[in-house]
Amino acid sequence: MKEMKLRTEGIVCTGCAADMEKILRETEGVLDATVDYTADTIHIKYNPELIDRKKVFFAARKLCSFCEIVSET
Repeated sequence: MKEMKLRTEGIVCTGCAADMEKILRETEGVLDATVDYTADTIHIKYNPELIDRKKVFFAARKLCSFCEIVSET
């Protein structure tokens, strides 16, 4: 399992965050996703054998106006 933390902008409510989490979790290879709209962060856990880091990033990038990788483990 790998993890990626992203800084983002444009998430304005808990409903938006919940929708984003649902969409990310439905992405093949994504094990978990947590969106914190008050901190402007997305934390994603994924299986690198099923999805590569670029695809994880672009899946998140599609959902918000701005997104950048803060950390990876």
